[in-house]
Amino acid sequence: MNDQIVNEMIIPAKEYEQRIPLLLSEHSAGRVHSVFQNGVNVQMGGRLFFIGTKKNGELPFGVHLSSDALPYIVGTVKQDSPVKWEAGPQELVFQAASIAVSLAEAAPFHWEVPFRQLEAQDLTHNLTLLLSILIEEPIATGMEVDIEEFVTAYLEGVQPAGETDRKITELLAALPSSDEKDIEKSLRFFLGRGQGLTPSGDDHLVGILAIHTAVGLLSPEAFRVLRRLVSDEQLTTDVGREYLLYALEGRFSSTVVKVSCALTEKTDNKTVRPLIEELIDMGHSSGVDTVFGMLLGLLIQRRKLEWLKK
Repeated sequence: MNDQIVNEMIIPAKEYEQRIPLLLSEHSAGRVHSVFQNGVNVQMGGRLFFIGTKKNGELPFGVHLSSDALPYIVGTVKQDSPVKWEAGPQELVFQAASIAVSLAEAAPFHWEVPFRQLEAQDLTHNLTLLLSILIEEPIATGMEVDIEEFVTAYLEGVQPAGETDRKITELLAALPSSDEKDIEKSLRFFLGRGQGLTPSGDDHLVGILAIHTAVGLLSPEAFRVLRRLVSDEQLTTDVGREYLLYALEGRFSSTVVKVSCALTEKTDNKTVRPLIEELIDMGHSSGVDTVFGMLLGLLIQRRKLEWLKK
């Protein structure tokens, strides 16, 4: 920690997502986008990179530090100050703060959601298991959806009373369809909707995309419309957009990967409960909003399997 090169403190990273050095080499100059308690976001070439702890899991755009190194970053780095990537020594240099984060000795990581066939009986079992965990203690989503009430109404084919519940029902019908007008209308309602760095609507879509990556939910038209809206328009926060861009590539945080993998194979309460609880605990409502998105994904898959039987 005391090594100095040209009066810079070198902070060794512990690990990083394996593609980050390549992405940084393509965009070697940027700025500090935002500073938080558990890290900083750096913006390089229009994309974000997170440097900080693993509080929210290993992120698809994350460089993770040890807890004792974190104060050196968040205590000295200022928002909008310049950042430069030095490919030779593999260092992100915060010149104004006289700090550099080194990836040279860090371990690369990579998380994937494998594609698999989810049998109908396992899907029903996992849906029931997930719902039982979510309704054990009353948990509202960031958009104040009562999960038990929504799922009960949806499975019984009852028209929901609330606007948000109706919009969710419309989304579940639109995403497997080829009607681009309905798809875009539904997606525009959810993108950027809600409070926080990652709005609740974005978190729902990330959860749906995690299940989609595993079993295939969205129609080609829905996937294309979502990618266009996220890539070409400013409909949400910068951080929400970043998570969605990675989710569209099938890349998610380690916590999301673990839960989505467990929910798309034969599982049991002992296996999946601690994974779900860990994800729910993240952020003010981001964790439960993402898990709710996975629940929605399983409901889409259930309906698709019912159609195939007809």
